[in-house]
Amino acid sequence: MEREELKRYRRQLLHPGFTESHQKKLKSSVVLLAGVGGLGGAVAYGLTAAGVGNIIVVHSGNLTESNLNRQTLMGESALGLSRAKTAAGRIAEFNRFVNVEAHDLAANEKTLEPLAKRADLIIDARHNFPERRALNKVAVEKKVPLLYAAMDAMSAQTALFVPETTGCFECLYPESPPDWDPFGFPVFGAVAHTIGALTALEAIKYLSGFGEVSRSLNVMDFNRYDLRKFRLHRRPDCPVCGQKE
Repeated sequence: MEREELKRYRRQLLHPGFTESHQKKLKSSVVLLAGVGGLGGAVAYGLTAAGVGNIIVVHSGNLTESNLNRQTLMGESALGLSRAKTAAGRIAEFNRFVNVEAHDLAANEKTLEPLAKRADLIIDARHNFPERRALNKVAVEKKVPLLYAAMDAMSAQTALFVPETTGCFECLYPESPPDWDPFGFPVFGAVAHTIGALTALEAIKYLSGFGEVSRSLNVMDFNRYDLRKFRLHRRPDCPVCGQKE
């Protein structure tokens, strides 16, 4: 690693047990980040600050006024501009040692497949079930771990799905809520940033091999600061990851 890189990451290298070897693993890692809204933007900052060396951003559409109560990667000067490209520009500006590429695309199986096969980890920071299911299917098919994160009002969830080891997103949510409105749930920026930071930390631990990665579904209630954990069961009849005859 360059001397300037080691200077940049000196404070995290002070952490007991976190070595230059862990830092090099972060530098060589490739993350496919689907979503750079409030939650995904916070994930992107956490990964970039820690020195994850390669980030592939997927997000469709331009920035609107209604996005700004939760954004950390872009401000009013980016209104009307591509969120993916703006986010990539901010990441590159924040850390010159991170390679970032932007894809202004909807997250579906066709667009995700060629990107997923290059990734060491896929992070699902989307807000709707069709895109989450596409991410899950591609992750299982390409045997790439999927780190799922979601929030709604004052609650949030995270889970790391590891192909052939844990269940997958489809095992956890075989049916979508019939009345789910992907643009109708309440968002405090602070909640999105909190779960985004926690998700980034899980990704950093997994990619570097440092610390203990959660193997459960983590459900958080920020009204009461309550954390509950649930085992991730693999369903034999799951149409995505279950055993097929």
